[in-house]
Amino acid sequence: MFGNNFKNRITRSVATNAAILALATMAHATNVACVGNSITEGYGIWADKKYPDHLQEMLGNDYTVTNFGVSSMTFAGEKIKGGDNNSSYWKTEKFKAALASSPDIVVIELGTNDSKYFTDKCIWEGAERYNYLYNQCEKSQLYSDYEALIDTFAHLPTSPEIFATLQPYSNNCDWGIMDTAIVSQINPIIKETAVKKGVNIIDLHTLFQTPAWFLADSVHPNASGAQELAKIVNKYITLAKPSIAQNGATLSVQVNGNSYGVRWYKDGKIIEGGADKTSLTVSETGTYSALVKVEEGNDSWLLSEKIEVKDLGSGITGIRPAKKTAQPKLRKLHHKVDVKGRAVDSRPKSR
Repeated sequence: MFGNNFKNRITRSVATNAAILALATMAHATNVACVGNSITEGYGIWADKKYPDHLQEMLGNDYTVTNFGVSSMTFAGEKIKGGDNNSSYWKTEKFKAALASSPDIVVIELGTNDSKYFTDKCIWEGAERYNYLYNQCEKSQLYSDYEALIDTFAHLPTSPEIFATLQPYSNNCDWGIMDTAIVSQINPIIKETAVKKGVNIIDLHTLFQTPAWFLADSVHPNASGAQELAKIVNKYITLAKPSIAQNGATLSVQVNGNSYGVRWYKDGKIIEGGADKTSLTVSETGTYSALVKVEEGNDSWLLSEKIEVKDLGSGITGIRPAKKTAQPKLRKLHHKVDVKGRAVDSRPKSR
């Protein structure tokens, strides 16, 4: 017979090992930061699961998904024409928390409220409604602010993979949110900036329009819509990335199925002047990647794996992904971070 002391030691050992295993699983989980406005936060479905909650279930225990959504927020910066922007996501504590979360993946769902800058007035219940944000932000500023938002996350120590979402259908005249402004103004800003910076694009506007998925306000997902939204985001996060093969001085992007558009990048910068085919002839060594439109029916794009071109010989060199520098998995930043993503020295200053 084994004594009680032996049994206690075995029990403690099992519990300790289980705890170590749980911590190890958490330490290696892929952090997903869901950045966004009320669509992400889950406005109107307070007692139900929000889209990041469903995304967590779909991705499983290898991922940790956190909801950093804040209602009414814009991607426009802290200052707009005429003064402070009290609706700026840049000013929120959730933005600072998202930066400090050491994300491996960032999904940026912002822009619906920025459409208000382009809505002057409309007829609501027989009366004209004027939008309080109309014309308070220059379009050029929106381009620069969205680019800065991408850069702020991209320059974190974890070098996260970024998914920019084209904003879903929204139409509520009383709030100054008009789908015409989203289609003609906001989504082109998001797409053009995402293509320039070489980040993934999820076309929520095409993929999330089913009326049964919305609350009565025609802006926010209902409980079932939140799940459908999560399915769309999950699909593109987990979809196989395009890869690149090298044959001498020719690079070819390879995708599962067809590609419906390509943009090429060298050392992280878009190559201008016709670099939009599935193959690219290169004249310089460097690190190359391609952004590929992966489906015909919508405007979603995925960034390929990187390939490091070390020589331009005539032989077939095959697929050679660039070596990715290992980044520490930081659960907490040991320094303060300002809203532009820069490290701030927190040590006391000498007098």
